[in-house]
Amino acid sequence: MLAPGDREFAGNAADYRAGFGSPELSALTTALSRLVATSDGVAEAVTHHDRLALTRCNEQAEVLVAEVSNLAAALTAEDRTILNEVGVTALSERLAAGSRRNAYLIEQAWAVDAALMRLLLGLGKVGADGTVGGYSANPGPSYVDREA
Repeated sequence: MLAPGDREFAGNAADYRAGFGSPELSALTTALSRLVATSDGVAEAVTHHDRLALTRCNEQAEVLVAEVSNLAAALTAEDRTILNEVGVTALSERLAAGSRRNAYLIEQAWAVDAALMRLLLGLGKVGADGTVGGYSANPGPSYVDREA
């Protein structure tokens, strides 16, 4: 059974609706569906810390964005009137939500990496009294002694 928002189900539903309008509109709907799937791939790659998959997804996304831009420019006025009926609007909304999700996941990955680096770098520091400092060790006074 497919869950709501499953990529296969969403892709098939978009492909079914893509039969309406001009061939450019059908191609646009298909390209947007593939771009949404690539966005989901980015989220999976970031979640699993898979740099190779992330690079591959980014390369695919660059190609798809160029394709979507060309197809959108080629739409006729009649095609633009039925964008909502063929699912382009819904796909665009899913793509925007996926972009926000990916930005959040990437921000969290950077924060975790930064915290890990602070932890690793702070483990080897020796304090003034000879004790080894830890992650949250007090760095000492933050004032300058002018009489020294």
